[in-house]
Amino acid sequence: MPPSKKSRRPTRRELQQLKEYGELDPLNSMMRDNDLDALIGNAISRSGYGRLSRAVHTVQERARHSKSNAEDSLLSSFVKAPKRAKANAYSKLLGSLPTKQGMSSRENSLVEREIRESSEDESAEEIGLGDDDVSDAEEMQGQMDDNSDRSSDEATMQSADEDGAESKSDAEYEVDQVDYDDLDDRSDGEDTAKMQESTKGDDDEDKDDAAEVYESGDFMAAHMADDDSEMAHKKLAAVTQKKYSSMLIEDPVYGPVACYNTIDEGVKEPNQRPLKQRLVKPFHKLNKSGDFTEFQRPLFNWIDQYRDVVYSGRSFDKEDEITTTYALHAINHIMKARDRERKNNAKLAKAQAAGKDAGELRDRGFTRPRVLIIVPFRNSAYTIVKKLLKLASADQELNSSRFEKEYGPSEDDADANKRKPVDYQQTFAGNIDDAFRIGLQLHHRTVKLYSEFYRSDILIASPIGLRMTTGAQGGDRKDFDFLSSIEIAIVDQCDVLLMQNWDHIAHIFSCLNAIPKKDHGCDFSRIRNWALEGMSQYRRQTILISQYMTPEIQGLFNNNCRSIEGKLRVKSIYGGSITSVVAKAPQVFKRVAVSRLSFAADERFAHFTENSLPEIERLTKTTKHTVIFVSSYFDFVRVRNYLREKDFSFVAISEYSTRSEAMNARRQFHAGELSYILYSERAHFYHRYPIKGIHHMVFYSLPEHPHYYSELVNLMLTSNTPNISADSLSCTAFYTKYDQLKIERIVGTKLVSQLLNSERAQYTFT
Repeated sequence: MPPSKKSRRPTRRELQQLKEYGELDPLNSMMRDNDLDALIGNAISRSGYGRLSRAVHTVQERARHSKSNAEDSLLSSFVKAPKRAKANAYSKLLGSLPTKQGMSSRENSLVEREIRESSEDESAEEIGLGDDDVSDAEEMQGQMDDNSDRSSDEATMQSADEDGAESKSDAEYEVDQVDYDDLDDRSDGEDTAKMQESTKGDDDEDKDDAAEVYESGDFMAAHMADDDSEMAHKKLAAVTQKKYSSMLIEDPVYGPVACYNTIDEGVKEPNQRPLKQRLVKPFHKLNKSGDFTEFQRPLFNWIDQYRDVVYSGRSFDKEDEITTTYALHAINHIMKARDRERKNNAKLAKAQAAGKDAGELRDRGFTRPRVLIIVPFRNSAYTIVKKLLKLASADQELNSSRFEKEYGPSEDDADANKRKPVDYQQTFAGNIDDAFRIGLQLHHRTVKLYSEFYRSDILIASPIGLRMTTGAQGGDRKDFDFLSSIEIAIVDQCDVLLMQNWDHIAHIFSCLNAIPKKDHGCDFSRIRNWALEGMSQYRRQTILISQYMTPEIQGLFNNNCRSIEGKLRVKSIYGGSITSVVAKAPQVFKRVAVSRLSFAADERFAHFTENSLPEIERLTKTTKHTVIFVSSYFDFVRVRNYLREKDFSFVAISEYSTRSEAMNARRQFHAGELSYILYSERAHFYHRYPIKGIHHMVFYSLPEHPHYYSELVNLMLTSNTPNISADSLSCTAFYTKYDQLKIERIVGTKLVSQLLNSERAQYTFT
């Protein structure tokens, strides 16, 4: 409610504001609009201020990030917030700032007395609501009172009440109404008290430094530090100017690995104690071994250094080891960050009790979520959450029964897809809903599932599920502030995500680490300077995992992976899926000459319609049964429209075709009623239709999945009569010089350069 023009007694919040910022007028600031940029500018420390101007070289960017106005008050950011968020944020802000600023000790004591006397007047002024609102106001006052103490019996009874309420809600599959901000405060308070006792009487700076949560050799401590050193500037300049020091190493397990370093430091030695101690036993139990496996150790060492990593050798055999590795890294990061915050809370409490200034303690971002994991289906999210819960080894797992119901496998899934290939069964086992999002909130002894995004530590979502939250491009409903402080972004099964909609991935990465539009109750005095300056994207680690490399994944790696610790790309060596072809049919690879990448699609289409299709049409006059495979859906629509315009005898099967439509099309094709089937890669990915009677296989464009090539060519053998002549079968594949990644996976790494660079434009494999 805006302040009245009539003279009145200042409220408790206004007096508290005068105590902390005596030179400001809270009444005037309350009537101003919320200016988050000004609040961020005021919160940047002098030691960190100006770092961005040395890294960002454009005048516009420098002006945008250096905007600051000392006339604005922090109070204005909390006036328009909801009551509970306002009280929580304000109490955290006051608890973290030094108390005596700009006022004498006598004035401070008078203000404190006025605050005590006016506390009841302020609560009465905001009443006129219901009993529930009165209890909310009393609860907020209890949270804002820094001097209030709770006995251990009362805390135990309240915890038991919360557990009972959660059990009831969990049984009904409804999100509980427990105030987890209060749970956080109590949990942090208990840990703070323990830390205070352990460090009581220890005023020696060296001893205090030795008791830090992070070890001196910990990579996370160095990466997330609020560092303004010359080394940090060199790393940042190397990333912004894309001047990496590259080197190729040969790993005994992974083979060739390309390292892109921001400074000339060579290969880092692994951290000897990378895990929190309380994670060691749960990890060994989950991994069913006493340590990392031979495959896991190099991968964990790379991601533990907070490099951006892209690994394109994912397989179903190694799936369990890969997910365990990055789940361990994610929860290890969360636990270290939470321990750092608790340590700093203890320092603040100790300094306030002694009447001293604790100095700058910056340990967080704008919002709470730190880890984002993107996977395509609920079955993948189910596996990851289960591993995170085992690693957390919490005493309580809230909303776990609801999670089992909504994400777990059903009884019908066991017998489904038995006639499909093995990789299809493994991909589509369990719950394959692709629209989901779930938050995990970690406490000291409790893990809550389905937590609100702004109260979560880890977010797990599908691209479409997250896009439904962030909103459409240009739409009114946009909220992606919860992505502003993501420190680790993991995208698993990129090859499956490419079969969905990769535009959603690009949109999500464009929203990561942006300055939030609202404060969301954050404590600006605890936010790291590089986050305030809009440089969080250079501290975010991105991990991309796929079965193979594509231009889309490579583009994401080149343009959106900007960690100042450098990059790492594992190169895969392919033997070629062509070796799995058993059908005795000549396989002809024809290179289409294209001038530029931007013209490749048009020139491929022109070559196909003007040169190749007439030749194929001559063959179908005597023998029909031709399947035209198209990888891109845009090319699929283009070819389909051309065939319709020229009245070809064909039917199109895409991922949008119904099961009955596909069945009728395959029946007519096998009976010879149709000459062509136009078949998309996504249709093959989602359905694996067994097309019978194929005599001629034409690849308008090569498939992204290399084993699809051998599958489709072998259909000519399995779908025809045993006595069919090999002379009546043929396979033709078209490619361009920009299809290097596709052709390498099909013909093998050794032959790819010959097919791309030789003067010959046609090669035949038999």
